[in-house]
Amino acid sequence: MQQQQHPAPGAEFVADRDAARAEVERALGGYSFRDGGALLLEDALTHSVHPRDEAGGRARHQRLEFLGDAALGLAFATIFYRDDPGLDQGDLTVLRSANVSTQKLARVAVRRRLYPLLRRYNCAPQDHEVSRFTKSVEGLYSGDPIEGPRVLADIVEAIVGAVYLDSKLDLEVLQKVAKLLCEPIITKKALLEDPESMLNELGGEHREDLEIKILAWRKVANVVDDGREQAITTSGLGNGSEDEVGKLRTIKIEEA
Repeated sequence: MQQQQHPAPGAEFVADRDAARAEVERALGGYSFRDGGALLLEDALTHSVHPRDEAGGRARHQRLEFLGDAALGLAFATIFYRDDPGLDQGDLTVLRSANVSTQKLARVAVRRRLYPLLRRYNCAPQDHEVSRFTKSVEGLYSGDPIEGPRVLADIVEAIVGAVYLDSKLDLEVLQKVAKLLCEPIITKKALLEDPESMLNELGGEHREDLEIKILAWRKVANVVDDGREQAITTSGLGNGSEDEVGKLRTIKIEEA
């Protein structure tokens, strides 16, 4: 008798689509899709390689990803511009990019349990990759750094795209949803007060060093104030509470 295989942790599938919709709306802070918006959401929650009866399904999913990517950038650009008048153009660019990066959004998808809501077909290798990343985010893996699978960020972007259309391009709704969905938000203040947690949000990928102009970094790190650009190596920034996978991650500090 063949033993039944159970889905890997983080790669289960929610077949009840009403339940899937309810989970998404809960992750969005109670946002409720209109009747027509439910179809948008189902497109957002259907993998681009899923076999569909209707034509154009793949294109609709990818178009929602495209729109959501741009909408998230707009939401965070507006949030930071409005909430912190002291940020210059460089700071605004860095913080916006940090909050919409693939690694940041992949972690959002794991925390919100979005992958199990995705309709997909014949994706065993992808399921395995997502499961490994899920374990790393939840602190159940202590090996080498694992980059978040692109599909996880795609889900977040597609959902945001669906919300933006469903809300009739309402920027206030978009900002509210983006902040709730993507918590914790990487801000300049948070980087000063809790750099380890914030840098952990950026993931373990080989990425450009995060550059931010700050004067008060000495509150959290011992930096020689000689006017030069300082490079600080942090430790213990892994996905779990005890691993050291982030020990070589750095942040450049340019004293103003």
